[in-house]
Amino acid sequence: MSPTTVLKRPQASSASALLASPKTVKNSKPLANSSVASLAYGCDHIKKVLRSPAEGTKTKTNYGSAARVALDSSRTHAQTCVKCKFLITRTFLCMQCPGIYCPKDAESHSKENKHYFGIDSRSGHVYCFLCQDFIYDRALEEVRMEKEVAMEGSARKRRRLDDTKLSLKDLEYIEAHTTLAPCRATGLRGFINMGSTCFMSVVLQSLIHNPLVRNFYLADGHKPKECLRTDCMSCAMEEVFSEFFGTDRTDGFGPTNLLTTSWKCEQTLAGYQQQDAHEYLQFLLNQLHVTNGGNSDTKTESCKCIIHRAFYGKLQSDVTCEGCQNVTTAVDPVMDLSLDLRKKDKRKLDAPKSEGEMQTLQECLERFTNTEKLGMNEYNCGNCSGHQEMATKQLTVKRLPPVLCIQLKRFEHGSTKSSKIDTKIRFPMQLDMTPYTTRAKRKAKDGSTDCGPKSSLKGHGPYLYDLLNVVVHTGQINSGHYISFSRENGQWFRFDDSMVTLATEKDVLSAKAYLLFYIVRSLS
Repeated sequence: MSPTTVLKRPQASSASALLASPKTVKNSKPLANSSVASLAYGCDHIKKVLRSPAEGTKTKTNYGSAARVALDSSRTHAQTCVKCKFLITRTFLCMQCPGIYCPKDAESHSKENKHYFGIDSRSGHVYCFLCQDFIYDRALEEVRMEKEVAMEGSARKRRRLDDTKLSLKDLEYIEAHTTLAPCRATGLRGFINMGSTCFMSVVLQSLIHNPLVRNFYLADGHKPKECLRTDCMSCAMEEVFSEFFGTDRTDGFGPTNLLTTSWKCEQTLAGYQQQDAHEYLQFLLNQLHVTNGGNSDTKTESCKCIIHRAFYGKLQSDVTCEGCQNVTTAVDPVMDLSLDLRKKDKRKLDAPKSEGEMQTLQECLERFTNTEKLGMNEYNCGNCSGHQEMATKQLTVKRLPPVLCIQLKRFEHGSTKSSKIDTKIRFPMQLDMTPYTTRAKRKAKDGSTDCGPKSSLKGHGPYLYDLLNVVVHTGQINSGHYISFSRENGQWFRFDDSMVTLATEKDVLSAKAYLLFYIVRSLS
């Protein structure tokens, strides 16, 4: 029978220790030179099970089935506790029954049913609840490797399993140089609501799950130890990324440093009143631009900061004089597109479409880039000796950013009252921005046949986007609440303050979006 070994780590007194943040620890104790058995290994509990021919065979079979589930990342139910239904935390698949439990419930299940072995749903490794530690058994490890090889395809199958076995020298090296790191620090964590701070939470979630911004901070793009600024928003943001990706915790995080730094940088944010998520996004992006070496004048000089690399785009405005056909062109930098939900009329604002005539995001974009007439007092033509002339104006997207942020203007502020447009706007998972670009609009105006459904521009890589984040405002304008949806590794999650749950595409597409974040397909 293969010897059973257990890696000796600091003992945990309860299941709660499984959720503790790991610390980097290097083993400084010398290893014995005799054999693997002389290393600090050993678990009598699994040995007792495997020594029994009938029970040993059954245990290996159960372990093989459970390991296959644990190693299949597409099986989200392996991350769901059957008792508390918590979806994000580490779970254990019982080796002696079909149950799946979070650490706390797995501990209780072990004591109540005397099922002492659980399989980590993230790695397939075995945990002994009597030893309060992960154990290593060669026979079970061979079963796990066989399942892993079978799932990773024919290229891996051609390799012999013997190639993966570690020699004594390898084991000694690993033992001497091993550090403990988070098992699954993927950023799937919520924020504690510290008093109407949901507007901040949803904006932070959109940046945490933005691969460009995330990679910048995880690669030490901003170094707080070298930063000489006081009240630096980028230092506060780096702290958030460290908490979300540097630890294995899944409980809500309270970003008090970022909140108080926001107050110091912008006095109108101070206090615990509800703020507008779009306005906070603009504030935060501007602060991160400034604190990451951004240029002061981005109109005349290209900026290489992470915010401009991710969100920077250009809008082109063409004003055409109807008298002399002179065209005045202006190009302005933008970080997002703000789309009206109502049709603009000089005399009144038409009501939005009814639920049966639901608007689409594409209709809002088409309306945004359509030609509109300017009044006599809105334009003076320099080519007509400064006379006031009738003119038309058209906005088009001259440059698309890698991450496209779209605001659906749900809030209207009048002289006497403010109101919210609560109608639903249908938006797609995949968005083709081709029809709204300066190039496509120019071709359409010139009568080119290369601008229809079979256009060479249609479906062109730089113009295709995939949905990444959705921010939703629920309730009334002055007493509402923000939630968000984010996509991580192909799976959607719903973030409601500190609560994080799985979501489906149907959940996302049925939401009444306020902010939409799309990422260019080549990056998604």
